[in-house]
Amino acid sequence: MSIKVSIIIPCFNEERHIKSCLESVRNQEFPRDRFEVIVVDNGSTDNSPRISEKLSDKVIFAPQINVGAVRNIGAKIAKGELLAFIDADCLIDEHWIARASDLLEKDKTSIFGGGCLLPVDANWLERNWLLEGPDGNTLPKELIGCSIVVSKLLFQELQGFDETLESGEDSELSIRAKDHGIVVNICRQLNVTHLGNSKTIKSFLKRQAWHAKSYSGFGFKNLRDPVFIIITTFIFSCISTIFQPYPSIIIAALCPATLTVKRILRAKLKLTNTNIPALYLIDVLYITGRAFAIFKSLTRKGPSDEKH
Repeated sequence: MSIKVSIIIPCFNEERHIKSCLESVRNQEFPRDRFEVIVVDNGSTDNSPRISEKLSDKVIFAPQINVGAVRNIGAKIAKGELLAFIDADCLIDEHWIARASDLLEKDKTSIFGGGCLLPVDANWLERNWLLEGPDGNTLPKELIGCSIVVSKLLFQELQGFDETLESGEDSELSIRAKDHGIVVNICRQLNVTHLGNSKTIKSFLKRQAWHAKSYSGFGFKNLRDPVFIIITTFIFSCISTIFQPYPSIIIAALCPATLTVKRILRAKLKLTNTNIPALYLIDVLYITGRAFAIFKSLTRKGPSDEKH
């Protein structure tokens, strides 16, 4: 029988997690001859390629390109009629591929995605970032790259991921699909366990700054994103403290508080069981990391200035 599902995994220096990821993919209650595992290595300098060659069906080397292009390369060589994108620092349970296949068998005109579950050793930062409420984990609003399932035909019609973006190619695909009238269904059936969460404040700030690079590729679409508006409000209120300190400081403090309330409501958390100071601190870090990257991009010197 022909291959039905192609699992596509981008990888860059993930020797800590890639073995566990690939073992979880291979340990599926789904016929092994009906799915293939493709790792697209983005120029790793650690042992990731050697580990991948032992545990996957194909390893493609694609250094020094954006992650959207990395994912697209995997899709181009995929033999399956269904494409499943996960990340090298994630685990899937043994029924994940079967559920993904069933979802697309019922509706090949939609794109499906999942959310992130906490690892068993999650620390305070992870637990207060990836909130779990009475209904389970909080699902993202848009697709995230570690859990996307789509028919190859539909993916080709959408022309794949935007290869010009340094980050945010997953959200951009999600928004573009919706703009074309395609249903994006994010459900817990496709949850993955994310091992590569930021575990320190420093790494969290760096990750948010990196994610903020995606804003430069969205243009006016950013104005449809309430979080982007909150972040820009935070930036301007911080700058305004030079001229009007007191009202500006209050507005700046309310920006992360707005995100904290939003996250509590989305997770359906009870205030009595919620560590509000920790949530607020993380949202302060989130906005600070993203705001710094946006402000830096706005004030970056042009090529002619950099020569002097």
